[in-house]
Amino acid sequence: MPLRNRIDNKKGKIPDPAFILEKIRHFCSYRERSEKETELKLKAMQLPTAGIRGIIVQLREEGFISDERFARAFVRGKWRVNRWGMKRITFELRSKRIPEKLISLALMEIDEDAYREVLERVIWKKALEIRPKLKEENNSGNILNFRDKLFNFALGKGYESDLIREILDELKI
Repeated sequence: MPLRNRIDNKKGKIPDPAFILEKIRHFCSYRERSEKETELKLKAMQLPTAGIRGIIVQLREEGFISDERFARAFVRGKWRVNRWGMKRITFELRSKRIPEKLISLALMEIDEDAYREVLERVIWKKALEIRPKLKEENNSGNILNFRDKLFNFALGKGYESDLIREILDELKI
């Protein structure tokens, strides 16, 4: 029987709890998940609200979900791979209903010196990318300061404005 039909609750049938639990365990073991993500997945499976809370408690007790573990993995991934700043990471974790205490703990995964180095590389790489485009824009009349473009880019990545200015000054941009 196709998976879709086994989970389908539109016909008023209650899904098989053992199957749902097996499916959600696989969902949580594939990568780190927050409680909110897990809850949304269970709601998408059209599980009754009372059953969702029980499953989440069971998954937490079995070690399949942990908001602390999720927050730490999220910080490491978004910082190392996506090169996000702490402000953006914090915003995203808040949107996933991670408590402030766990966010602060997870952000300690980022080394301050490495954080500065990454921001320098991000700014430098973007500078090399937009400098030729900027010359073309200046000829067409659309003038925005080179430094402002770099500042706005780094700000959009979630870095702190004071740190961005400091690094732009160090790079003499």
